[in-house]
Amino acid sequence: MVLVGGMGVFANVIPLPFKQDVARPPCEKLPDQSSVAQALAAHGDLVARLERIGSGVKVEVATPCKGQPDRALIRISYATKAERAGIDQVLAREWFGVPVEVVRN
Repeated sequence: MVLVGGMGVFANVIPLPFKQDVARPPCEKLPDQSSVAQALAAHGDLVARLERIGSGVKVEVATPCKGQPDRALIRISYATKAERAGIDQVLAREWFGVPVEVVRN
């Protein structure tokens, strides 16, 4: 699942109870790694809130595109359903301004 802040609801990328299967944007549409790292650094309070949800929650810059190491997104990993629910609640109110992928670890 990928969440994009700002226009996410209008672009059908913020998960809603009735719409859960969201694909990551194509690699060529992902921002460069330095932009994602800057967004992560600028939102340290949001990172802290997410990581306080549970011990299995980790927030990091990820480069998911093989052969395109400069294309990145923020990856939020979690271990439990409760952590996932908490992540969804936080991301429904706040965002990083860059694509976010939420994955179970």
